[in-house]
Amino acid sequence: MALVGIVAGGIGSRMGADMPKQFLDLCGEPVIIHTIKRFVSHKSVESIIVGVNPNWYDYMKDLIGSNFDGKVYLTTGGQDRNDTITNIIEFAKKNLGAEDNEILITHDAVRPFVSHKMIDDSISAMEYCDICTAAVPATDTVIFSNDGRIASDFPLRKNIFMVQTPQTFRLGNFTDMLKAVTEEEKREVTDACRLFHMNGRRVYMIDGDGTNIKLTYPNDFETAKTILLHNA
Repeated sequence: MALVGIVAGGIGSRMGADMPKQFLDLCGEPVIIHTIKRFVSHKSVESIIVGVNPNWYDYMKDLIGSNFDGKVYLTTGGQDRNDTITNIIEFAKKNLGAEDNEILITHDAVRPFVSHKMIDDSISAMEYCDICTAAVPATDTVIFSNDGRIASDFPLRKNIFMVQTPQTFRLGNFTDMLKAVTEEEKREVTDACRLFHMNGRRVYMIDGDGTNIKLTYPNDFETAKTILLHNA
């Protein structure tokens, strides 16, 4: 069994909408409801905790009440991703009696197409690794640049993978990793995988999926609609 932490603390500024992108309509339902339903229907998911921007707490509370009967909980998000995950962990320990060795599957609120296979693989990976992430091979050539203008290096495409979520680890390990870095390092860390890597832990990759897209820009919603209609 595992806990799930849905990271929904962002405001979606790149979408250019009047509300965070996780609340925008996707074929009749808010994006975040599509995402949560993927986990609610999985037999190994015990509880789902959503970490949401405090300004949208009441809005999300109403959505949960209208769509789910138990199993889904709500807490406030933090200043960044790691703060939000920390809040989710603290909520799980205080309100659900979670222990340090329990598995937490963290996932972006705006990735509504996570598969049950990815969830299964994430849980299974915890038998032999400290952290795992979904990832897919890069399909484009990648350029590394020091200044954003001049190409500094051309990494071999076969060695490049695009990180997705879910990212999965045990509650206590995440807390220990966060305590072990400086405040400056915390500001540089954008996700749990880098945090663990900075602390000398190996990051294991499970197979992601090309349909496990993150809805960031308006045209991503058109792609998402096509995926939903194809799978209907």
